[in-house]
Amino acid sequence: PNGDSTQPGYVSKQIPNPDLKWEANKTFNFGLDFGFFNQRLTISPEFYINRSSNLLLNAKLPTSSGYNSMVINAGETENKGFEVSLTWNAINTKNYGLTFSGNVGFNKNKVKSLGSLTQYSASSGWASTQIQDDYIVKPGHSVGEIYGYISDGRYEVSDFEDYYAAGEKWVLKEGVVNNSSVIGTSYLRPGALKLKNMNDDNVIDAKDRTVIGNTNPKASGGFSLSGRVYGFDLSANFTYSIGNDVYNANKIEYTSSYQYYYRNMLDIMGEGKRWTNLDANGNLVNDPAQLAALNANTTMWSPYTSYVLTDWAIEDGSFLRLSTLTLGYTLPLALTKKVGINNLRFYATCYNVFCLTGYSGFDPEVSTRNKTALTPGVDYSAYPKSRQFVIGLNLNF
Repeated sequence: PNGDSTQPGYVSKQIPNPDLKWEANKTFNFGLDFGFFNQRLTISPEFYINRSSNLLLNAKLPTSSGYNSMVINAGETENKGFEVSLTWNAINTKNYGLTFSGNVGFNKNKVKSLGSLTQYSASSGWASTQIQDDYIVKPGHSVGEIYGYISDGRYEVSDFEDYYAAGEKWVLKEGVVNNSSVIGTSYLRPGALKLKNMNDDNVIDAKDRTVIGNTNPKASGGFSLSGRVYGFDLSANFTYSIGNDVYNANKIEYTSSYQYYYRNMLDIMGEGKRWTNLDANGNLVNDPAQLAALNANTTMWSPYTSYVLTDWAIEDGSFLRLSTLTLGYTLPLALTKKVGINNLRFYATCYNVFCLTGYSGFDPEVSTRNKTALTPGVDYSAYPKSRQFVIGLNLNF
């Protein structure tokens, strides 16, 4: 009560756990440093194992409990890997210099245990409640596995019986997979997104989901080149990643007119590429022969569909990026000494020079859903890295 009126009360959706313990980490590192040719070539390999136990997990509870979740200590993870760094001073004279350095790392992430749980689902939440539990964690697997459906193209006119005007619906032929429970009954017609049946029951449901991507790279690292010729100097720094998957949520949202009928879409859903159910006058077409003729040259499904996570939206995020490129010039000491200057160097630097990748989004180096560490590698409305130019000077008196 608040005077003569009442205010709504609130209770926590999460039940407290008095038995919580601190997370624990055990780390083992073993490394060696090698130097050759009077330290002109150095190599540093390192092997490590990092194990974490008593991990904090927000466990879901049955609705009958009156709570949504409870934080518990459940499970153990292991990161095991190998890294090697190399530096080579190829040329080092008074007027010339050339140095190469680089590193590569191979990390294997593995869930050793989830306590009493056999698996744990996590939601990235980019599509609110429309796409749930799109990541899965299992013992023996790595953290960062994406969980969804396998795309099987689209429904063709030949997959249906004739359109029934009285019931205002299309009826699938016997033996054709039915995914209406996933995409929605109102969307099931020729041109609709088609999903692959994984258990041969001709019905698509949650049991047909599987691991469709892994956000962990097989290898990652960087390398740099630096050189000097008389007063000029040049340095370039590269970073790279090999074998990681990116969850392109933009590719799902902006190829669908779900909820937004007049929005712009990606060019892969452009006119002439996407399935259409309308004739030149904007009339809905339900005649099988006419509909097949309208879409004879199209390759994509109809954008009139709900959001569904399929392997089509999972892309290889491997890349090679030239992160920084710097060109400088230092005036001769004999000249600067005359005016009381020990060193004067002018330079120009460009950041994010280029990125070589097969990823179709703005930037493969992205992870936008950070509410939990269990949903990495989601690209959803991330602002792409900008290219920057900086000019300056270093002055020492």
